[in-house]
Amino acid sequence: MIAAIDLGGTRTKYGLVDDGKVVASSTCPSDARGSLERHLDEVVAHLRIMCVELQITLESCEGLGVLCTGLVDNRAMKVLSTNGKYDDAVDFHFSEWARERTGLPLRMDNDARGALLGEWRYGAGRGVDDLMMVVFGTGIGTAVLIDGKPLTGSHFSGGILGGHILVNSGGRQCTCGAVGCLESEASGWVLPELIRSHALYLESSMQGLDVDTIGFQELLAHAASGDACACAVQEHCFRMWGEALVSFIHLYDPQRIVVGGGLMNSPELVLASFRKTVAKFIWGDLDQVDLVAAQHPNDSGLIGAAALFYLK
Repeated sequence: MIAAIDLGGTRTKYGLVDDGKVVASSTCPSDARGSLERHLDEVVAHLRIMCVELQITLESCEGLGVLCTGLVDNRAMKVLSTNGKYDDAVDFHFSEWARERTGLPLRMDNDARGALLGEWRYGAGRGVDDLMMVVFGTGIGTAVLIDGKPLTGSHFSGGILGGHILVNSGGRQCTCGAVGCLESEASGWVLPELIRSHALYLESSMQGLDVDTIGFQELLAHAASGDACACAVQEHCFRMWGEALVSFIHLYDPQRIVVGGGLMNSPELVLASFRKTVAKFIWGDLDQVDLVAAQHPNDSGLIGAAALFYLK
């Protein structure tokens, strides 16, 4: 049994994982601008209660797996940098904290890389050793596996900054400080601006709604009903994402790309669009890469945090 924590910007997921199966899980609010240590202590308290309900102790687990946003040194178990979330994580001693609070050995990594490992070992990526995962949500997370080994690079950013490839040199300001990143042109956090700034917004059925609360699920529903603004924004995002996938394929040459995140509530619509764009622009054949939906869209983080203990 592995205790797992997936630190999110607004909510943190925690649970117990046994051989790729989530035995128990829950979430709690997280304050990415507050004290990381205090938050982690609260999560451990929740984990202890969860263990009591299962008639085990936290100390009886094999280890504690933690996933965090930003650049993570998965050898020293340190966060090297973040992007406005858990800024105090850079100076936080995770291994020491885990030893003092739980007595368990710690493994940690970037959240997207962990989700990839979960799908590779127990989900839609099984049987493939050249794999990429792209997660579309509030931001855009990516991770890459080459020859069965996670790509990390010399500064631990290898494969995980796909949301920050530059796609529009004259585009919007991104949260990372650059201009025209994929995230700033087509992601959950920029979606309200994409809708409000569109020429067709004043004629849209979305005008009477709180646009700041609209996610991709709602956008796709309005587009399906024929709303011209929603259709145009959906087409823009699908095009940007599909072209980014072409770039990822050319860069990493994966056998399979696993697509996850809230966007995949409509997997066939999304994947059909991606396949069309990839077929149009790929240097090679569409058959050389599979585009599939994540098998564990809600639990891949927890499963991946546990899978960190089974990497060679």
